[in-house]
Amino acid sequence: MKYLKICLLTILLFLFTSLKVDAYEACTNSEMERLKELAKNVEFKPSYEIGYVDEDNKSVEVNYKVEIINFNSDLRIEYTSKYEEEGTIKSDTKEINNLADGDKITFKIYSYTTNLCTDEILRTVSIELPKVNDYYYFNKEKCNDNKEFKYCKEFMDTDNVEFEDIDKEFEEYLNPNINEIINKLDKKVFIYIGIGVGVIIAGVVVFVILKKKKKEDL
Repeated sequence: MKYLKICLLTILLFLFTSLKVDAYEACTNSEMERLKELAKNVEFKPSYEIGYVDEDNKSVEVNYKVEIINFNSDLRIEYTSKYEEEGTIKSDTKEINNLADGDKITFKIYSYTTNLCTDEILRTVSIELPKVNDYYYFNKEKCNDNKEFKYCKEFMDTDNVEFEDIDKEFEEYLNPNINEIINKLDKKVFIYIGIGVGVIIAGVVVFVILKKKKKEDL
């Protein structure tokens, strides 16, 4: 009798374990589609704030953060950057802070479930954190009045350009000489003028030939 009970308990334990394993291993197409849809809805929203401002060297330190929107608990994210930062985040993390401008972050979204659909890569997203233009920051007033000037963009890498050189170009931009004005004119204008002059000359030649022929006929 005791032996029979042991056998029955062993069989029940085996069945229970088998059911549990089957439930864990289940990964259907519909489940994968659901997870992919969750990953598709995840958004990465970058924003920045100015940190340290170096007035003497005319430079600013920028701190980026990336807000993670629609991050579901059935997902996890691994990220790397070109500055060799990396990490793994779960759904209780809503944002990543202290990222540098000029960096490029690559996010890989994985499934994070209790079945065999877990740890499957679902989506890869890369975002660039553009360099904030130091020249623009220190010259906002005149840049806002001259937005077409090439160094008057909020996001631009000017680390290797001296402010003095940019100021010289700015003066030339505000006070161009006649040669620069001509160079900036659309080449098509000169083409059209050339065509027009050619047509006029051809018309005059034809008129003269016809008039001469008419006199000869008389």
